[in-house]
Amino acid sequence: MELKINAKWSVFSMLITCKSKGIKFKLFLLLVTLIIPNLSYSQEFKMPESAVFDPLTKRYFISNFGDGNIIQIDSTGEKTYFKKGLSKLLGMLIYENTLYVVDNPKTIRGFNITDGSPKLTIEINEALFLNDITVDDSGFLYVTGSNTATVFKINIASQTYSLFVKTPDGPNGIIYDKSKNRLLVCYFKEKAPIDEINLEDSTISTLVSTEFTNLDGLTYDKEGNCYVSVWGPGSFETGYKKQGTIYKYDSLFKKEPEIASSGHYGPADIYFNIWKDELVIPSLLADSVEFIHLKSK
Repeated sequence: MELKINAKWSVFSMLITCKSKGIKFKLFLLLVTLIIPNLSYSQEFKMPESAVFDPLTKRYFISNFGDGNIIQIDSTGEKTYFKKGLSKLLGMLIYENTLYVVDNPKTIRGFNITDGSPKLTIEINEALFLNDITVDDSGFLYVTGSNTATVFKINIASQTYSLFVKTPDGPNGIIYDKSKNRLLVCYFKEKAPIDEINLEDSTISTLVSTEFTNLDGLTYDKEGNCYVSVWGPGSFETGYKKQGTIYKYDSLFKKEPEIASSGHYGPADIYFNIWKDELVIPSLLADSVEFIHLKSK
């Protein structure tokens, strides 16, 4: 809508600036030719937060925190809306032909990725700010509650939820590690650790301590290396610098992390596309999504 208003204003400005009727007519035709295609493809990233990829249809899905829309990007790069008019969208995942998305502050929604029909809607009453989401091999969803220092567990089959575990601090990103049947969580805080949660007994321990500030998203490549997005110092009140960094840990978290990519403005819920060796970085504060071809080893 904002783009349409600005486009009309530009046309009007050009018309009143020129005195010749002939010139007016020619300029009007030129501007319409340039502006109308942009209006037809006005799907925009508005504080993009999360990304996932469907290998069957070769589509990316991007969640917009800023306007509550889910944008899909096909193999040619064309952007269209998959869903519009939800709330503040955060983490996403695809499981058994269903796109699950965190509809902040309290709701988890599931949509059939073929036709967009709703398949699940669960409101977590105890939640204040749901953030990221992951799924284990048994089909249970796990969702971080950032403002309540919790991880909730959702039974897809019965469409019920329960409190799974209390965390030492408010968790942000979460991911399932199949190789060790555990969850990894990270925190949006100074000197933020990456913790592991044992799915057998729900115990929590620190996997790795860091000197990094404000960790957001976690993702794995096909070699088992783990990537974490780091905003760096700052706050939403004072602002952040464009110094966000993606760090890569080896599969055992034994070596010092490597810098996989840097210079990002609010790197959020990152995603590694194992089918294309592509690291996807939604930069929430830049209204942009970067796709970086990155060999997984």
